[in-house]
Amino acid sequence: LNTGRTSVHSTAFEHMFRGFFPGGMGGGFPGMGGMGESDEDVDTQHFYDVLGVDKDASTKDIRKAYMKLARTHHPDRGGNEEKFKEIQKAYDCLKSDEKRQIYDRMGEKGLERSGAERGMRRRNAPRPADIELSVNLSLSDVCRGVKRDVTFEIRQATKRVVCTECRGQGTTVRMVQMGPGMMMQAQQTCPVCRGRGVSYGDEKEVTVKKQALIPKGVKSGDKVKLSGDGHSLPGMEPGDVVIVCRVAKDPTFERLGADLAIKKQITLKEALCGFSFEVSHPSGTTLKVKNTPGEVVTPNSLKKVANWGVPQKGAYDNMGHLYIKFEVLFPEEKSFTEKDRSAILGVLDTMKFPKEEEQKITMGMGVHVKLVNLGSTQFNGQTGRIISEDSQGGRWHVQLSSGKKVAVPEACLKILYRKTRQKAAKATRQAAKRAAELDMEEEAGGAGEAPELEEEIVSMQTVEGAPKRTPATAPGHSSQYDEDDDEEGGPGGVQCQHM
Repeated sequence: LNTGRTSVHSTAFEHMFRGFFPGGMGGGFPGMGGMGESDEDVDTQHFYDVLGVDKDASTKDIRKAYMKLARTHHPDRGGNEEKFKEIQKAYDCLKSDEKRQIYDRMGEKGLERSGAERGMRRRNAPRPADIELSVNLSLSDVCRGVKRDVTFEIRQATKRVVCTECRGQGTTVRMVQMGPGMMMQAQQTCPVCRGRGVSYGDEKEVTVKKQALIPKGVKSGDKVKLSGDGHSLPGMEPGDVVIVCRVAKDPTFERLGADLAIKKQITLKEALCGFSFEVSHPSGTTLKVKNTPGEVVTPNSLKKVANWGVPQKGAYDNMGHLYIKFEVLFPEEKSFTEKDRSAILGVLDTMKFPKEEEQKITMGMGVHVKLVNLGSTQFNGQTGRIISEDSQGGRWHVQLSSGKKVAVPEACLKILYRKTRQKAAKATRQAAKRAAELDMEEEAGGAGEAPELEEEIVSMQTVEGAPKRTPATAPGHSSQYDEDDDEEGGPGGVQCQHM
């Protein structure tokens, strides 16, 4: 009876004070263990179930399980984002011995409380400045991941003494005479501790050698932190060492995120009849690249070799792609004889070629446009023509059919191709009709000779590098029309309403 009564009173006592001490009474009172534990059942199995491993699984087994799941559930591979976040969360916990021990005892909530407490301690305790180093890496190092030996100097001490001059403030206040009978307080850096506030009686410089693991997929500017390996001074949290990665430019590959790109030159024969070449990948693997049987590679075509880029940082099984841009080399003129031309012409005449692309008109002076997607319904759907040579601030000057002039963003202009084509066709028909009329007039007048059509055979010259533009106006030339250039189309002459 007494035992039962004690149990009842104990339970009532705990419930009475539970509102005053969240999480129970044991958390803040050492020596009272057990009273701070929650009555709820603690789930210490969920993370293991997420990864599909036993509770006694090794760190290596946990990593293997994570990698296998990442290949299936990563969002970049079509997996569910929320599912992958849960997998990542479980792995982040179980890969750390410290976090795993806390999870095995107190579950996920205990892990969160522990993290909050560590964060609070770190925020309250001062920290020495980080030690910053840099390491030079190659693209091969990025693909494989490397270990680098680093050497640095740290400050180390065991005795901390507060400065008696400034009482740990780092500054002192002294009275300065500004004039007769005028005194002013001036603050200055403490001359004894030189602003540090404390001194360390046995402070010394220690040379430290560490091996840093540089993960796969890093890029220039990424930082790798060696937590707690920096300055070690009493009264402070251990400092950190920050290693800045510098990835050298590769002579062969251009890196675009996790993708790689190269240029490959092939001959016209290879472009038409097939090719095979090797690529020495930065990972150390030699890739043998072949074209698809019967494939014709056109100049500047772009091909992709899937999953042969560099690893994504944080998800090493996810690889970028390798892109290859092909340049086709044509035969030199001297090596291509008339006999060769005759021989190949018979073959080319039997081949089918793509239809020549129609040249579409682009934004510019005189182009007919329609206003679309404007916030104002007053102008939406109206048509007009562009009255400026170039856009200004992303806007084109347009004279509407009503005569009003407006400045419209390019994204809100639609070129009226059909009307332009119709107008061109109409002009062609009119020219043909006029030519026919002229022919009839000449026949009626008794002219026996047909009009001569102008025709001239022209030659082409090879241009090396960028072409030099010929100015529209000859140097030193001026005319009465130059003053009117800005009347229409120039920034100073067109008064437009901005849309």
